[in-house]
Amino acid sequence: MPLGLVAQRTIKWQGMKLNELDKQGRKQGEWLFFDKKGNALMHCQFRNDKVISPRVFFNNGDTVLVRLEPNDSLEHFIYYYKGQQVSGAFVNSGDQFRIELDHIPQGFTREDIAELKRWYAVKIEPVYMFGMQPLVDYFSAAYYKANTIPNWNHNFVVTIDASGRVTNVEWEKKDELWTDNVEREVFGMFYNMGRWQPFFDTWQTKEIKLTMSLGADLHTITAR
Repeated sequence: MPLGLVAQRTIKWQGMKLNELDKQGRKQGEWLFFDKKGNALMHCQFRNDKVISPRVFFNNGDTVLVRLEPNDSLEHFIYYYKGQQVSGAFVNSGDQFRIELDHIPQGFTREDIAELKRWYAVKIEPVYMFGMQPLVDYFSAAYYKANTIPNWNHNFVVTIDASGRVTNVEWEKKDELWTDNVEREVFGMFYNMGRWQPFFDTWQTKEIKLTMSLGADLHTITAR
């Protein structure tokens, strides 16, 4: 199936236009990443698909970690611990990893170190329309407009590229007879859907495949 064309160049959030893609599909300018409920998780800036700013991570609306661009084996950060700013660095040297802090805050424990390490390894999962629109709402509207509505369940593997666009759809073959119209409508639903929030891992977004179970009851489940 051909690559679907995505109309949205930006995403509207609280009156602001964010998460821009240029005509070449490259990420530009201010970007926010969200959880499934639409809460902001991370902010950064892109230029031609490359992160060019610190990554600022949020927890319940508050800044929890600011990560600066790595320099060789060092990645400096500012960690907000119970109202205190703690400067430090993530150090990767060969197979060795450690966390260095400029001072140990009062009450800081091994559990807090483990939490900071978790923030280092955090990955932001793909979310349909950046959490601004429920996935089931999209498929409900698409099914309503369809001339042929499938009445069986199928599993699909959907490829989302590093810009959040659906680039490939594969399906689990079953015994039902697929007419040309059914196939066209089913795959049109996927290729014409809005942008996804791309998968973010460490310093860059990456292509990812999602499995999706979709049936006539409009119950949709996505998982890595």
